[in-house]
Amino acid sequence: MMFDKEKITTIIFDWSGVCCKEGEPFASLDLQEKLSMNPEQIADEVREIYYGYYKGNYNRDTFWRAILDHFGLPEDKRLNPETLSHAYLSSYAPYPEVLEFIEKLKKKYQIGLLSNLTPEMRDHIQTRHVMKQYFDVEVYSCDPDVADIKPNAHVYEIILKKMKTQASATLFVDDSLKNVVAAEALGFQTIHFKNVAEFLHDIAILL
Repeated sequence: MMFDKEKITTIIFDWSGVCCKEGEPFASLDLQEKLSMNPEQIADEVREIYYGYYKGNYNRDTFWRAILDHFGLPEDKRLNPETLSHAYLSSYAPYPEVLEFIEKLKKKYQIGLLSNLTPEMRDHIQTRHVMKQYFDVEVYSCDPDVADIKPNAHVYEIILKKMKTQASATLFVDDSLKNVVAAEALGFQTIHFKNVAEFLHDIAILL
């Protein structure tokens, strides 16, 4: 934890792993069983396609068909874009305590969201949640004007520009240590999110 509350005017949150239990793209048990691979092994095997999805290079159907094609799997009633997408979207769950706390912070600070997210999950959460209730500005890796992922500096610079703020006045919260380290190198104040209870304890000082 590295922040000076007297200097903070803006707080930027990650979504997956901070505001919610992170969604797993390869959550489908049918896919895992068919390949005899766990989600991490699948992701490693299709890393270029996987990162491309987070950069907005695919939509739902083209992504899942690219995955099936990569492994030489035909579409059937168990493995197809709809079933694979359903397993993915069902694997995430919000942390209500964190979202409630963000609402309180929003009364005092400018709040942003900076997330590496697929178009599929971005559209899903924007349908399920009133995002403006929590965030003044949302920036996703898959947005057309971003097309890049944390920890690349370009992504952080985009949200600073959109929020018209400076890194030194901004608290950045992420569960990925490499993303936190990258933010610190750019001058952000930071919290490395480890679990809900510890995070709420650490950030309570801001209210």
